[in-house]
Amino acid sequence: MAEHEEAVMPRVGILFCGGAMSSAGELTAAAAFEALKRLGPQAVGMGCVSALAAGVPKHLRTMQSLEKVLVIDGCPNSCARKITEQAGLKIDGYINLGKDLKIKKIGPFKPLAYSQEDLERSVEAIIAAASKSQCSNREEATGASC
Repeated sequence: MAEHEEAVMPRVGILFCGGAMSSAGELTAAAAFEALKRLGPQAVGMGCVSALAAGVPKHLRTMQSLEKVLVIDGCPNSCARKITEQAGLKIDGYINLGKDLKIKKIGPFKPLAYSQEDLERSVEAIIAAASKSQCSNREEATGASC
């Protein structure tokens, strides 16, 4: 059996911080996975920012093969964006929960100290950004607006 089953490739790949040392970092993961549940795996898929940082070629190639890449950071440190840029991957959309949504970073070692309201706002921002990426690509391909 193959190491990985053949999968339908999503249109948008999401790379998120996921830093569990603070609420903002962990919120990027929780919100990204909730967006995946709502949009479905044909629309979005999760990439591995740690594999990009480690220089794993297959992960870079997989992310490069997608139509769009959306990067989500939780705080001004912008770790996921920096890793993605250092890997040489094109970023088509970017959300920083602290800067863009004014969500407060709480920590250290308080990964679950975010509110339901902040989670929902983050999910909505990710869905909007992923949908915009999908819509823009459809417009480019067909000339029709979404």
